[in-house]
Amino acid sequence: MPSIDAFRRFLLPALLVMLAAAWLGGGVTEDETAIDEWLQLLALPLLVAGVALLVAECPQDRYRRFGLAAVAAIIAVPLLQLLPVPGSWWNLPVAREALAADLGQAGVASFRDRWTLSPHATESALLALLPALAAFVAAMGLQASHRRRLVQALLVLVLFNVGFAFFQAGLPQGSGLRLYPDFDARFGGLFANTNHQATACVIGMVLAVGLAVEARQRAERGETRPFMPWWYWGVAFGLLLMVPLSTSRAGMAIALPALAAALLFTGALRFSRIRRSKRMTALAIGVGALAIIGVRAASGWMAVDEVDGLRTLIRNVTLETGQAHSPLGSGLGSFVPVFESSSPPSLWLAQYVNHAHNEYVQWWLEAGWLGMLVLASVLALLAACGWRILRLRLRGGNAILAAACFVCICVVLGHSWADYPLRTTTLMATTAALAGLMLAALADAASKDAGRRRIADGRPRRSKSDPARLTDGDMGKGHGPHDAADALHGQGAA
Repeated sequence: MPSIDAFRRFLLPALLVMLAAAWLGGGVTEDETAIDEWLQLLALPLLVAGVALLVAECPQDRYRRFGLAAVAAIIAVPLLQLLPVPGSWWNLPVAREALAADLGQAGVASFRDRWTLSPHATESALLALLPALAAFVAAMGLQASHRRRLVQALLVLVLFNVGFAFFQAGLPQGSGLRLYPDFDARFGGLFANTNHQATACVIGMVLAVGLAVEARQRAERGETRPFMPWWYWGVAFGLLLMVPLSTSRAGMAIALPALAAALLFTGALRFSRIRRSKRMTALAIGVGALAIIGVRAASGWMAVDEVDGLRTLIRNVTLETGQAHSPLGSGLGSFVPVFESSSPPSLWLAQYVNHAHNEYVQWWLEAGWLGMLVLASVLALLAACGWRILRLRLRGGNAILAAACFVCICVVLGHSWADYPLRTTTLMATTAALAGLMLAALADAASKDAGRRRIADGRPRRSKSDPARLTDGDMGKGHGPHDAADALHGQGAA
């Protein structure tokens, strides 16, 4: 049987291969080819290795444990929906009474055997979670020295997609090199939906900001070249300029607040320095202006969306349909047939409505009360992580990378209010990898921060086996299985 060290060495290259494959083939939400199935098969070895490593190490920190519990709860939703339920429970939603009557008139009697209305769609939705689950578990189990490599690889994937978008946009309409010949030439690259390209560019911008702040610390210690921070800042600025090319109104509304949040959470802008430095004061004013511009842009975008009316109507109909199917929900993956059966004549379009263009109301329709409970738990965990990141005193590499990942996850969840980025394998797997990395990096950063607080408060040091113990030379030493390489990067650098 392979050793734990072999699993640990296997994680990063296998994760990078799977993420690259997800970016190359997972940029659509509905795929008639077998690419999605191949991606799910590719995720299985990575999932096995990640689970084996976590079982062997048994994380003791609450961040990774709560993260694993949240993932288990997410997986439990489609699993429970595939179980048989009593007829009295199946008939709880109001919408199912009319459905049962219609099916009875058609002579269909034995149909109330599953929680979900579409077992095949729910099974497909469950299998679609495999790449994201594997990415989450693998990223959580990465060595500390590999975390920055993962972030850099994700940034490279974003930049590759930007370059590919320029290539695609320059091709004529009838070119055989067009990836999506049925669509007009747009700045989507590997994504069929240009809104998802905007999400990817904002994610890349935030990751570049985090890498710039982390590289500045390493440059001060002589561990990297002095120009590296400026290179990352240039990449961040360039990706910010790419967002308007996607023509995504929501992307533009999110980009500027995301930049402001990245500067705050990564420690590039600190409240303690604002009062002491005129340069920091000017930067804080600029960040505040960016945030205000972003909020104003979001307000304008919402006004345009209200005038346009179609997305608002789809969202409202989905919300009402979800109420009719509560408390059980219609079943994950069942949106299209359920929405078509309840949509008003104004939404009888030439092409079917594939998504609600609001992840939250679509989760409400498909997952019901149980899905909303799981969603609330995930958001509560994310909020707790954000609060802990802000309260960290030690702003080393782990803290910076955790902060950048946190902002990226918030970007995806924010864009989910107006679109469906998590319905693509690419962005779902990327977000899951960022979530796993955030929890692992935050666990290590919080452990070291707690040790420093005990020393500052004059409390006795813990035993040598305690991962939170800090000595005078511990800023160059690792703590626990994920910190062995931190000695290469100083203050918890990852």
